[in-house]
Amino acid sequence: MAGDIRKLGSQTLIYGTGYIVTRMLNFFLLPFYSHLFLPSVYGVASLVFSGIAFLNIIYHYGLDSAFLRFYTKKGDYDRGEAFTAAFLSLLCTGIVLSLFLFFNSTWISRIFLGSPQYEQLIRLSSGILLMDTLVNIPLHTLRMNDKAVSFTLINLANVVLNMSLNIWLIRFRGMGLEGIFWANIAASTLSFILLLPVLKKNLKAVFNTRLFRKMLRFGLPFVPGGIASMVLELIDRYMLRIMMNYETVGLYSAGYKLGIFMLIVVMGYKFAWQPFFLNKADDPQAPETFGRIFTVFNVMMALVFLGVTLFIHDFITLKVFGITIFGQNYWQSEHIVPIILGAYIFLGMYINFLPSIYFSEKTGVIPLISGSAALMNVILNYYLIQFFGMTGAAWATFLSYLWMAGLTYFVVRRWYPIPYNWKKVFITYGLLIIVLLAYYLGNLTALPEKAGLFLVYTGSLFFFKIGDFNQIRRVLTRE
Repeated sequence: MAGDIRKLGSQTLIYGTGYIVTRMLNFFLLPFYSHLFLPSVYGVASLVFSGIAFLNIIYHYGLDSAFLRFYTKKGDYDRGEAFTAAFLSLLCTGIVLSLFLFFNSTWISRIFLGSPQYEQLIRLSSGILLMDTLVNIPLHTLRMNDKAVSFTLINLANVVLNMSLNIWLIRFRGMGLEGIFWANIAASTLSFILLLPVLKKNLKAVFNTRLFRKMLRFGLPFVPGGIASMVLELIDRYMLRIMMNYETVGLYSAGYKLGIFMLIVVMGYKFAWQPFFLNKADDPQAPETFGRIFTVFNVMMALVFLGVTLFIHDFITLKVFGITIFGQNYWQSEHIVPIILGAYIFLGMYINFLPSIYFSEKTGVIPLISGSAALMNVILNYYLIQFFGMTGAAWATFLSYLWMAGLTYFVVRRWYPIPYNWKKVFITYGLLIIVLLAYYLGNLTALPEKAGLFLVYTGSLFFFKIGDFNQIRRVLTRE
C-alpha cells in the first residue's frame, strides 16, 4: 500500500508541478490584464471563456470519460481501436459544431453578451473549441500510459506560447481582447502538432462501430452531468451580468481566479487520481488504499487553504519594480478568495468519491447529482446576489459544491464501500476553523503572526496524529 500511495504521490507531484507552472504562467496574465483592461472589459472576456468551458462539454459529449474507461478495460478490442473511435468521432462533430458557431456568431453574441459587437470573439472561440477537442484524446492517452512528463511538457509549451503571444498581441500590437483569443488558438495548434506522434502511433484505419456504441452508452450520461457541472461553475458570471454589470463580473472573475492556488492542487491530484484508481479496479486492497489517500488529501487541502487565506493580501499588494502584482481596481475582490478555496475543497472530495461510480458503471447517477447541485446554485445565486452581490455568488458556489460532494458520498457508498477515516478528516477541519477564528477575531495581520498561525496548525496536525511521521517514513523509505 505504501508503494501505491508513493506512486500516486509522485504522479500527483509531476502533474501538480506541471499544472502549477502552466497555471501560474496563465495566472500571471491576470495582473497583466488588470493593468491594461478595466474590470468591465475583462468581464466580457470572462464571459466568453466561461461559454467556451461550457461548450467543451458539448464538444466532448462524454467520449473523453468513456475513453478513459475503455482504454483500460479489457475486452475484444485493443487500445488503438478505443483511441480511434473516440478521436475520429470528436473530430467530425467538432468540425460541425465549430462551423455552426462561426456562421451564427452575430445572434449568439447578441443573446449571450447583450450586443452583436462581440461576434468576432465568438468566431475565434469556435477555433479554440475545435483545437482543444483535437488534443483531448491524445493528452488523455499520455496520462493513461503514465507519461506524466510528456503531458506536462506539452502543456507547458502551450502556456508559454499563449502567454508570450498575449503580451505581444495586446501590449505591442494593440489587438485588445481579440489578442487573447488568437493567442489561445495558436497555443492549442502547437499542442496538436506536438501530439502528432501520439496520433500516429494510436490511430488505426479501422473504425470499431460496436465499441463506439458501447463508449457512447457509457459516456453520454456524463453530458447532462457535465453541463450541470458547468452551470454550477459558470452560471454565476452570467447572473452577475444580468443582475448587476460587466464590472462586477470582471471583479468576481479576478477574485475567483485567485483561488487558482487550490485549483492547482485539486486538478494536479485529479490528473493522477483517475488513471490510478482505474488501474486498481481488480485490487482487493484498493478500498483501504483509497481511504488512506482521502485522509492525506484533506490534510493537503487544509494546509493550502490556510496558507492562501493568510497570505493572499500580501501577495496581491506586493510591489515589483514599483508596480503592484494586482491592479488596484481589482483589490476589492480579495474577500471572496477563502470562499472559493472552500468550494474547491468540496470539489476535491467529489473527485475522491468517483471510483464507486466508475467501478459500478452507474454513470446515470452523475446528472442527477450534479443537476441538483446546479439547480441549487441557480436558486442560491438568484437570492444571494440580490442581497450580497458577488459575495453572495461566491457563497452560492461554496454551498452547491458542499451539496454535490455530500450527496455523492451518501448515494454511492453502498456500491463500492471505502473505509474513510472521517474522525481524522473532521479533526483536520475542526483545527482549521479554530485557527481561522484566531486569525480573524484577533486581527492578526503582521507576517510573523500569520506565519506563526500556520506553524501552530501544522504542529497540531501531528499532535493529534493526523500527520503520521511513521507513515510518511514508510512511504519515503519504501518499507
